Amino acid sequence: MKISTTVRNVWLGIAALVGATVIWYMAALKVGLPVILPTPSAVFLQLTAMVRKTVFWHHVGATLLRGLAGFLISLGVGLVVGLAAGIFPTLEALLRPIIVVLRSTPSMAFIVLALVWFKGDWVTIFVIFLVVFPMIAQNVIEGIRNIDRELLEMVTVFRVRKLRRLTALYLPSVASYLAAGIAAGLGITWKVLIAAEVLAYPRMGIGTQMDTARTYLETDKVFAWSLVVIGIGLCFDYVLGAIRRKQDEMRKGSRNV
Repeated sequence: MKISTTVRNVWLGIAALVGATVIWYMAALKVGLPVILPTPSAVFLQLTAMVRKTVFWHHVGATLLRGLAGFLISLGVGLVVGLAAGIFPTLEALLRPIIVVLRSTPSMAFIVLALVWFKGDWVTIFVIFLVVFPMIAQNVIEGIRNIDRELLEMVTVFRVRKLRRLTALYLPSVASYLAAGIAAGLGITWKVLIAAEVLAYPRMGIGTQMDTARTYLETDKVFAWSLVVIGIGLCFDYVLGAIRRKQDEMRKGSRNV
């Protein structure tokens, strides 16, 4: 049953992609102007030509490094701050207004400020941090807040060491909340990263290439680079999904034992 469901979902996804491609093709024929909306075949031909060039992988690598650097910094700081704020209510009360402000501020405002304050790669890393950090921290705080009160009382009564509390109680309790924050954070990382690259215009990067293609009215190349970004996001989403499924299987197996 599980295998058939997985196969069914795969076929449904393929059907959705085929349907979207057909609609795209019909819309491109209706418009009749490749500079406005190129056909899927033109975009895929452009993508094939791009992939064959070494410089393509340099641009992709530069964007991946910026995105992962900004996300990992956000993840580390968000986890530490979230744990501390969740454990100490006073600290949470102090940080909550800051987290709310960061989550409510449009990412474009962060990008504009980063362009004033920083240069080069630090623009994208700074923007990713400001956008992703509050998501991670808030999720971790929620995970700490939803720990069973009886468990907290038990570790207090038995005077469990702080390090033991962290590894045996707090971290396992926030794992699912942290996973949700990671999934959401990675999803928005690539969107914010490309927007920041378009405006910051680093020497290497997907966003730089997209803006250059726009300047020269190479719309098929803009679409091709967009497909690359979508592919990157889908790959990370698939890896995270596989990790979560593996963890769920391990937890079910441990409960059965």
